[in-house]
Amino acid sequence: MLTPPGAVPASRHLSELLRRCRSVRHLNQLHAHLLVGGSSASLAVASQLLASYCALLGEGGHGALWYARHLFDGIPEPDRVVYNSIIRAYSNSSCPQEALRLHRGMLGRGILPNEFTLPFVVKACTRAQMWEHALATHALVVKLGLLQQVFVGNALLHSYAVAWSLGDSRRFFDEMVGRNVVSWNTMIGGYAQSGQTREALTLFREMRNQRQLIDEFTLASLLFACSQEGNLEFGRLVHCHMLVSGSRVDLILGNALVDMYGKCGDLWMARRCFDMMPLKNVVSWTSMLCAQAKHGSVDAARDWFDQMPERNIVSWNAMISCFVHDGRSREALDLYNNMQSRGLTPDEVTLVAVLSACGQSGNLTFGKMVHHCIRESFQNPSVTLVNSLLDMYMKCGQVDTAIGLFSEMHTKNVISWNVIIGGLAMHGRAQDTVMFFESMVCNSFLPDEITFVGLLAACSHGGLLEAGQYYFDTMRQVYSVQHEIEHYACMVDLLGRRGHLEKAVDLIKDMPMKPDVVVWGALLGACRIHGNVGIGMQVIKQLLELEGISGSLFVLISNLLYETHQWKDMKRLRKLMKEWGTRKDMGVSSIEVCNIIHEFGVEDIRHESSKEIYAAIDQLSCNLVSSHILVVQSEELFEE
Repeated sequence: MLTPPGAVPASRHLSELLRRCRSVRHLNQLHAHLLVGGSSASLAVASQLLASYCALLGEGGHGALWYARHLFDGIPEPDRVVYNSIIRAYSNSSCPQEALRLHRGMLGRGILPNEFTLPFVVKACTRAQMWEHALATHALVVKLGLLQQVFVGNALLHSYAVAWSLGDSRRFFDEMVGRNVVSWNTMIGGYAQSGQTREALTLFREMRNQRQLIDEFTLASLLFACSQEGNLEFGRLVHCHMLVSGSRVDLILGNALVDMYGKCGDLWMARRCFDMMPLKNVVSWTSMLCAQAKHGSVDAARDWFDQMPERNIVSWNAMISCFVHDGRSREALDLYNNMQSRGLTPDEVTLVAVLSACGQSGNLTFGKMVHHCIRESFQNPSVTLVNSLLDMYMKCGQVDTAIGLFSEMHTKNVISWNVIIGGLAMHGRAQDTVMFFESMVCNSFLPDEITFVGLLAACSHGGLLEAGQYYFDTMRQVYSVQHEIEHYACMVDLLGRRGHLEKAVDLIKDMPMKPDVVVWGALLGACRIHGNVGIGMQVIKQLLELEGISGSLFVLISNLLYETHQWKDMKRLRKLMKEWGTRKDMGVSSIEVCNIIHEFGVEDIRHESSKEIYAAIDQLSCNLVSSHILVVQSEELFEE
């Protein structure tokens, strides 16, 4: 039974007491006092208590929500205000599905939601990714005539932006009768997050033309869009707008400015914005770390990382990725070990970078250890993480293991197929590459330009001239994939290997872009194989006019001149190489001993144990010679 209104404590007095309760413990004490006095049975008091417990959700966590739900379940006839409080609490909790169940119970009691209920119902749908329920809620909004309520419309707009294409979101946005700054920010932020930066910037111009209020969230979304596209010019315009309009640069905007300038390559401005920030957090420091890595200052980035007053998992990921992108895989793996020794738990971004480092260095043992970590820690790893595993096993030579893992994948994307096709091509399994490509198409995956690079490379290495020509032609005609310079390089290599040098030259002439070093190098290699001096000399002239020729190409040219007895030209080329300081990159072999990768080159003395290694090789050579002499003497004895 509910207490009669006269027995309820004065409303103002109770509200004041509830405001003073800053923790669940204090609120529990007040609740106990009300229970003893019999006042908590009043619907009004219960409603206020419930709202207070829900307000403490951030500080009290699951405890506050548990008390709120316990109180709610004890109310025999909850009204709409009570439902609104508990639905709002669950929509912000780790269990948003419960908000939807409560909403269904509310409707079952014949209580219609209002403009304060539905935004949190839509939010729960979005967080739980229950899109059919979101559509049903949209229909209910229309039925109740609440579509013109801006808070309801903004919640639906955000849900569409997260769930479906931005085209649907934009149509809903254009049909909204009442729009506020949150509506514009949601749409601009959606474009920025999806990489559609031009649309974001166009919408911002429209927002300014309509004299809409621009706040810090608008500016932060725009700066994010500029950083995604690398649009430094527009980023500077946004910064200028902030300065002219007198916008207060808080922590969020300061971090956005540092991130934008860093990703757009202006390290000096990134550092200046960082130094001008009165308050900095770990995001600020990590943004500067990424800026230095983007600028190519890997050692400076590591120094910055060591000086950071605070690091989170994003900071560690940024530094590990920085080493990986610079080809310093060993340092990346050492840093990962350092991170684990400090008790930090890696996330998927960490493991993707670490697997890339394992693939670079061929460190199969470390890669298997990461695979074991994924099996133990991730019940449903993302397709990106599994793709990284496939790539690691392919680069470490474990082709069949990669194929087995690929066949077990429940969810695949185009990248998954590209990794398998590219890996098979790298290992010279041309027929298998073609088979997987056909399977990819049969499974309704559209190949992209990377797919065809792998496919054509496989045809080149396998000598599949007809198949390569067929796929090169169907790229554009069937799959609407434009020919890029990489595809032409594969076809030139394929034609050249099979001896069709004239066709290769004709193909280069028909290229819509200027051939690069790779294209000419492929043709030159074919000229050397087939001894075609005439075309080879033409290619050499083209190559010498280009910049950035590697030492390996110079050696290839020199060898061709030597084999065709062009002694004078060969001497001139060697002299030119000496003047330019050009040297062939040293070939490196690696061996894994006790989980450590050791690298060696010809006459290499960089290894700390190089003296002992060469002494062991000399001793081994002596033993082999001695063994050979003994074997020969034994054979001579038996002959006698």
